[in-house]
Amino acid sequence: MRFKAFFIIICIVSSLLANEDVEILAKSVVKNGDIVHAKDEVVLYSQQYVMTADEAFYNTINGDLELLGNITILDGIDFSSRSGKAEINLNDSTGRMVPFFSYLAENDLWVKCGEGTFDANFYMTKDAITSSCEVQNPDWKMGFTTGKYSKEDKFMHLYNALFYVKDVPLFYLPYFSFSTDKTRRSGLLRPKYGLGKSEGLFYLQPIYLAPYQNWDLELSPQIRTQRGYGLHSTFRFVDSMYSKGQISLGQFNEYNDYAKENDLKNDTHRGYSLYYERDNLFSNLDEETTQDGLLLDFQYLNDVDYLNTLDESEASYDNLITSKLNYFYSRQKDYFGLYAKYYINTKKVSNETTLQEIPSLHYHKYLDTVFMDKIYYFIDYKSTNYTREEGSNAFQNEITLPISIHFPLFEDYIHFKFSESFYLTRVDYSHHSLRENYGQFSKNYHTFSLYTDLAKSYEDFFHTLYFGVNYILPGISKRKGYFENYIPINEDEESVNLDLVQYFYDNSGTKRLSHSVKQSFYYSDYKYKYGDLENTIKVYLDNGLSISNILNYSHQYAKTSKVQTSISWAFDEYDFSLTHTHENSLGIEKTNFLSLDISTDYLSNYNFFAGLDYDMHDDFFKSWKIGWKYDKKCWNYILTYREDKTPKLTSSGSDVVNKKGVYLMFTIAQIGAVNYDFVKESSNEISDE
Repeated sequence: MRFKAFFIIICIVSSLLANEDVEILAKSVVKNGDIVHAKDEVVLYSQQYVMTADEAFYNTINGDLELLGNITILDGIDFSSRSGKAEINLNDSTGRMVPFFSYLAENDLWVKCGEGTFDANFYMTKDAITSSCEVQNPDWKMGFTTGKYSKEDKFMHLYNALFYVKDVPLFYLPYFSFSTDKTRRSGLLRPKYGLGKSEGLFYLQPIYLAPYQNWDLELSPQIRTQRGYGLHSTFRFVDSMYSKGQISLGQFNEYNDYAKENDLKNDTHRGYSLYYERDNLFSNLDEETTQDGLLLDFQYLNDVDYLNTLDESEASYDNLITSKLNYFYSRQKDYFGLYAKYYINTKKVSNETTLQEIPSLHYHKYLDTVFMDKIYYFIDYKSTNYTREEGSNAFQNEITLPISIHFPLFEDYIHFKFSESFYLTRVDYSHHSLRENYGQFSKNYHTFSLYTDLAKSYEDFFHTLYFGVNYILPGISKRKGYFENYIPINEDEESVNLDLVQYFYDNSGTKRLSHSVKQSFYYSDYKYKYGDLENTIKVYLDNGLSISNILNYSHQYAKTSKVQTSISWAFDEYDFSLTHTHENSLGIEKTNFLSLDISTDYLSNYNFFAGLDYDMHDDFFKSWKIGWKYDKKCWNYILTYREDKTPKLTSSGSDVVNKKGVYLMFTIAQIGAVNYDFVKESSNEISDE
């Protein structure tokens, strides 16, 4: 009966207010002339607002609305406010609320004051506070005498703002504004700044332009008061549903005094890059068996200091900068590839002797069968053009044709495969002073393979095992002309290759151990009888702990050629990673390197971290850092001390600069961040060429 009466009241009030675009629901609704009085669990809907209160008086003629008790007003999706008394005109969207408390759900940002007013464009407050922390006893807050929040721009404007940590005032700003809009739009990004002993004050201000959904532009002007100034830019775009890319370019100009004092090769550092990737460039989208893809990653710079002046972040890059172009087109039985690689050696004063691979062509016929599907074969063809300004150039063609037959034995417990492979390559040289202007090599070789691939379940674990033996027997080979040392040749010699791979799983299916062993035996007169023994093992323990080891042993030199041991642990509030690598192989620069990363969240809201990269061979720290992060929902800060070695190019070659610095960054949720970077540079150390 009560539900029926309530339904009748709703219908009557809705019909009375139908022309006003206002709907009122309540337990008690009475209309007296032009005034509608609603009481008990009042819910009011208008074109702009959804409101709840204990009691409401609404004038159907002039649109005046008075709300009393436990008022909640929703203005759009994200903005809500609470009050004890509110006076609103629904015709012109003006009003007054006492007291006033507003909340932006998307940003977790609230504003609190004794009285708030609003109109169609702004919410206005006086003598208010705002924060994104808990309302009671916030970690930080900002008090201000006057504030305005723009409904359209979603911008908060604060006047005479005083920033507090707890109840302690820290600094005063006559005016402060920030955006609460998280949508992609144009504007200023967070600046970066720091202080260095030799470079002075560093300031970088990114400017972000996003006029359209499919592209944006970021401009980053910077100044280093004792070193120079520059501008870097990045243009990002999406030109189809299958592709995206970005173009970056920049320049940094050194002051003459800085360039001379540091003996820099160039007083202007320039660079640009182009990255683009696309699928379905030419392939037919209706055919599932056809696909293609393009990847272009091109980088150019006139010296390594272009990378060092991009910003003040911890840069990490190889001495050899690689640009590449890859395109492939694949059908059900064929693969076509077009590649190019361009290298810039940042350790060299000139790049004229650096060998480039422009272009490379690749054709591959996928594995196919003939003669009643008993004989398998594939074809692989490559051609590569090696070019440079100084030194010999070369053009190489290679073709490989393996033909194989497979026999399962003993009910598939053992498999036997025989392959006959043909290999041919020819190289033609230009711009050289070699004794021969070409090189040609051809051979065939036979491969006999015997292997087993087993799996067995035990009471406490599950075990998989692969064991294979390959015997390679060279056939007829012919060699003419001359081959430079940078020309790759497939010269498989007579050998036996053993390969074992095994995995252990527990009863829940979790991997517990992986292990592989490889060993080759050679029969060549000029090659050592035993190849390196390669042993890799990784143990997966409980609580995120794993231990791995790679051990390569050289029988020829009776010593290990590579040992790499890693320990990693990720459990609850702890993360730990330690890796040691020692490598001393023929033709590879000797390395002895230690890397450590450790962090813990053991203390509530704190993350302590440390890391280092130590070159044990040359006895120096390439980089190390230590610091902590304090993180709460509404704010955090990071304090880090770090040291690293950064390369630079001088007129005499590549040098190293030691940098030591303190990095401090405060982030206030929904408002922004402030960071400070102090860097001290020490004397250069000439690196070995």
